[in-house]
Amino acid sequence: MISENLRFEGFDSRSWTNLISLFAPNVPARMASDAAASDAPELEAQPDAKEKADGALVVVLDDRERVLKALHTVRGRIKGLEYPGHDALPQLAERWRAAQVYVLREGVIEEIGERVAKRIERGEDYVSQLLVVARTIREMNEAGLLHTWPRPMASVPIPTIGMVRRALDTVLPDERAMVLVVWNGAAPWTGMALRRRGGNIDLVAGPDLIARWSGPLGGDWRRDYRVISDAVARAVAPVHLGVFTDLSTLRRLLRTFEPGAWTRAVAVRDVIVHPTPPYVAVALGADAVRAAAKESARWLGGIDALSQLAPLARYVRGRVAEVASVSATLGFDPLQVLAMWLRRAETEEPPPES
Repeated sequence: MISENLRFEGFDSRSWTNLISLFAPNVPARMASDAAASDAPELEAQPDAKEKADGALVVVLDDRERVLKALHTVRGRIKGLEYPGHDALPQLAERWRAAQVYVLREGVIEEIGERVAKRIERGEDYVSQLLVVARTIREMNEAGLLHTWPRPMASVPIPTIGMVRRALDTVLPDERAMVLVVWNGAAPWTGMALRRRGGNIDLVAGPDLIARWSGPLGGDWRRDYRVISDAVARAVAPVHLGVFTDLSTLRRLLRTFEPGAWTRAVAVRDVIVHPTPPYVAVALGADAVRAAAKESARWLGGIDALSQLAPLARYVRGRVAEVASVSATLGFDPLQVLAMWLRRAETEEPPPES
């Protein structure tokens, strides 16, 4: 799904960092922080409780659960760490100001490497290899050889490569392009265009290349999006999906679990989806139904008023059956998983119960 001859161009350091920060918000802050005074710093005392929890705490145990090595990925090696047991990982993270904790038995890394090497076939692409690694790590978790905290993805099924391919066929068919451009004020803040050819993504173009194709813009993104979409279609391939919005709106939507949030944003043109493929239209319709049901239940004291929307709900369900659904293909909602990940990374606030 990713071409061996992938072209990756059109980014400078700022636009690439901006793009990464949308999905990994802590990365730019780490890049901007001062380097440690030593290549191998040692942490003998516990950090100040006021320090922000950052990085990961890695603990290696022997067969008797004695600590062989403890390392904080930001603050360095830890001397004298006492391991309180697998049930106390949140307390361990709090004590050493770590955002994640990984506890593994001695030899687990080698075991993962051996299992992955046996399962990867010659010629498999990067996505296939990544899925093999993910499944192997989950096996280690389930066998009790690797313990992690938190585990926001524990309930997310790992799709097969066939599922991923079918989802990609829906999102980005062959010989088509996809565009995302995010504005901050009157100027594009970051952006990306993808092209799929021969079944594989062979081009990732950044905002510098997109600007070269489109030429000068007018300063109003709600009008400029058409210029960009047409330019990408001429230079790359017909655009199958284009998403255009401003920075504050996208950051808010990527972190929300609220039903109807995306539908409202599209309705008031805080997000413009152009072109709008059928699966996006159906997803927005289903989102609107969920929002209406939740709001009516709130106003009616918990009474389920979805029955009043039965004709619309039946129509949406029928359309979902006709149009390929990315969530149904993968077995999970990727936007919900992303929102969970981002909110955990930034606020450590648990997601609301569904």
